[in-house]
Amino acid sequence: MKWTKRGPKWKEAVEVCMALIEGERTPDDVRKAFEAAAEEEGLLRSSN
Repeated sequence: MKWTKRGPKWKEAVEVCMALIEGERTPDDVRKAFEAAAEEEGLLRSSN
């Protein structure tokens, strides 16, 4: 998977991931942030 846009949602997802490492966020927060980034990038696929 290649992130070409690295828009605001991608930046937020990276920040949330770093906050997880510091114990400030949860794995669910990271999942939601990366889902939003993937949707922004046009990479999110349906689970159906």
